[in-house]
Amino acid sequence: MILFRILLLFSLSALVSCATPRVESTPVVSGSLREEFDPQTLKDDDFLLQPDSGLANGSGSRPIFPGTSLKSQAQGYRVQIGAVLDRSKAETLQKKARTQFRSPVYVYHDSQTRLYKIQIGNGETAKDVEHFRTEAKSLGYKEAFIVRTRIEISGEPVNGPVKTRGYRLQIFSGSSQLAADQAQAKARELLQRTDIYVEFEPPFFKVRVGNFSSKKSAEAYLKTLIESGYDTPFPVETMILVSPE
Repeated sequence: MILFRILLLFSLSALVSCATPRVESTPVVSGSLREEFDPQTLKDDDFLLQPDSGLANGSGSRPIFPGTSLKSQAQGYRVQIGAVLDRSKAETLQKKARTQFRSPVYVYHDSQTRLYKIQIGNGETAKDVEHFRTEAKSLGYKEAFIVRTRIEISGEPVNGPVKTRGYRLQIFSGSSQLAADQAQAKARELLQRTDIYVEFEPPFFKVRVGNFSSKKSAEAYLKTLIESGYDTPFPVETMILVSPE
């Protein structure tokens, strides 16, 4: 009789434990999980971050939602602004980020961690996306950090413009991207030319004009800028775009 009671109590205990629902915590969007440390704290020559799980070969982690095309890719850098377990929260964060950043916003699902990772930008080097991290932190993404991963590259035709060393004329420098964008738009209207660029060199956004192959050719355009109201334009050696011969 005692043995029967013991077996009965054991059976009831097992049934109660099975009926108890399992609670799984889900990180909130505002508190994005940090899975890797920031490669900006290291020298590239000293340490090479492995690509995010599966991003390099397309296995384990896959792009989801619109705007996550895998058409043409290369190794590069992005800024991760969030990582959540819930797909709907990832989609909500992606939609919000699209209104905040002038950059494609990507969502990847990592099958190993089960996390949906939200990333922005496409940079060949970490420096290329540093301004996105600065901007993200200013917008409240305190844990935003740079990751090395696969990025999208433009499918420019073979005979399209190529990058080379040359000169541009700097007409503006400031810490506000909005002010730089406005200066660029004003210059395009005033000078009636499209080769006017906003370049970010931390901590300043700089507006520069032209794609001059030599310093002499850049200086030849200085007079036009001064006559248009720019007081102190000056030539800067930088990367320019030139059409192939």
